[in-house]
Amino acid sequence: MSETVNIFNGRVLVVALDGWTDAGSGATGAANYIREKLGAERLLNFDDPEYFDYLRQRPVIVLDEHGDRDFLWPSIELWGPSKDKVRENNLSLYFLIGQEPALQWPYLRDEIREIVEDREITSVIMLGSLAAEAPHNRPIKIYKNSQSAAVRNAYGLERSNYDGRSGFMSVLGHAFEKAGLPTISIWAQVPHYVASMPSPKAALALVNDLEIFLKFSVDHKDLLTAAFEWERSVDDFVEGDEDLANYIQSLEKARDESEAEEMNTDALALEFEQFLRQNENKESGDKES
Repeated sequence: MSETVNIFNGRVLVVALDGWTDAGSGATGAANYIREKLGAERLLNFDDPEYFDYLRQRPVIVLDEHGDRDFLWPSIELWGPSKDKVRENNLSLYFLIGQEPALQWPYLRDEIREIVEDREITSVIMLGSLAAEAPHNRPIKIYKNSQSAAVRNAYGLERSNYDGRSGFMSVLGHAFEKAGLPTISIWAQVPHYVASMPSPKAALALVNDLEIFLKFSVDHKDLLTAAFEWERSVDDFVEGDEDLANYIQSLEKARDESEAEEMNTDALALEFEQFLRQNENKESGDKES
């Protein structure tokens, strides 16, 4: 990655939507955690009934401090920097967080794109988490890709070659790219055997990656505690299932072998680079003499 290029600064939008691309609530968990720690303010709420199917996305009953009942309806919210929040490193983070819409995708896509343009947002980060054949007691793997040639060249990324069914995140990302906004997707792997329960470990991995990528920091204490407790609870769950325990051991072995192979490949690449440099220096010395 080039140190002289920083595409993702200024007004950056982080998108995370609950649903198909949010296994273990890793993406929405990370976005909400950062949003809360930075004290972001809610700017807009997309809750029009024409965007949601209440048979599939049912409202949630909540009780207030007096025991009175209310309902939380499916929605997507836009959050932005607090007016009294000091910006660091020329970075102002915005967040688009909520439930993946069920209806009228093209209309909501256009509405969000227009609002993003009106807010003069300059780049977009799409957060996701996918169920994968990965062990819960190993570090969460993070993958990045971009359809933008400028982003790929600046950060040494690859283009996604996925060809198949799509979610609203992809539709929205495509619209941002067509509008000329640099866009990157950051994905966390969540063990598929616990993908239906919230994974603070996946959220923490995404938070850490975003901090490094965007050069900012938030307090990790709460999320670290939750991630530790999550891993211990999965350990307890696995302990009573011999078949699952054996399966996880096979995942651990596959991960360790894959990482060892990657390390060997990196070592060979480093040796080759050193060999080329030595030959360049030798040729240079021969010419001077």
